[in-house]
Amino acid sequence: MKVQVFFETKNSVSEKLVKRMQYNDVKIAIAYFDKQCVLQVNGEQEKAIRVMRLIWELLFLYDGYFYKPQKYMQDGREVLVEKLHFLNYYKTDKNWYSAAISLYEGVLPLSGKTLKKYDDFRNTSRNSGKLIKALLNSFYYLHSEAYEQININHRLSLLLNICDGYIINMIGQTNNVEANIKNVLGKNLDVKLVKYGAELLGIPKGKIYKALALERNEIDHYIYKNGSLTDYVYNRNDKGADYVNWYFTYVIELALRIGFLNQIGYKCPKERMIYALNDINDWVILECELPVSCANSSNEVKQDLKKMGISI
Repeated sequence: MKVQVFFETKNSVSEKLVKRMQYNDVKIAIAYFDKQCVLQVNGEQEKAIRVMRLIWELLFLYDGYFYKPQKYMQDGREVLVEKLHFLNYYKTDKNWYSAAISLYEGVLPLSGKTLKKYDDFRNTSRNSGKLIKALLNSFYYLHSEAYEQININHRLSLLLNICDGYIINMIGQTNNVEANIKNVLGKNLDVKLVKYGAELLGIPKGKIYKALALERNEIDHYIYKNGSLTDYVYNRNDKGADYVNWYFTYVIELALRIGFLNQIGYKCPKERMIYALNDINDWVILECELPVSCANSSNEVKQDLKKMGISI
């Protein structure tokens, strides 16, 4: 069977890019041009559709959102696009879509070998004594339209719980919530930039791990915790107070995404990780109209336009 999916992508490419590979007896071709990605897989029906879905998910980890399918073909016959959305998480919430940042530049870091590693990792289930499959499914669902109306505090709590799951399944059993958060952020991000962003929002840089751990316990168990994130924003009237939970939600999501890619052998380039973190910090600076300069050039332009009273 020949399966073709025409996706709309968030970012455009200046010239056509094509990659070909093979995995599990399925031939694969991926082409990018403008704001479109065409994915074609050829092979036995069940295998072809399964490989297509694996690629769709892996592209999410690289780019931070599920590409939007516009057209779906099987052996030249058009099929309802809705059939691709058999799981709710394949539709990305607009908040995540707008914030999504790619963790690579240039040629897509995808190959048959990468797909094999992702397939093995992604489908590690209870039989192995680990819950990686459930962990990834939860991670994807948190980005979906199905969670669009979920309270931001609850989203943050769920991501912090995934931090626990990540450490337990990748490293080993632990009951230290604060250490798990520190491990996930410290191993995957430039923590100096995270602390800088936290300070922009009035969170002491030496308190972020404890504040996050206490916040998770407070939300999960409805027990007041002195020193939680909420403690730092309670009764504050400044604009930054409204962005604290979203800031840490974006930061922790980025750390986990980098961590998951690391498990399948993709080392996110340091400059790309720094660019992504700077973009989150710049978002805080722009939204809160803080008197400091943005780090990424595209955001510097937005900041200049905003100072001139030009809407962006």
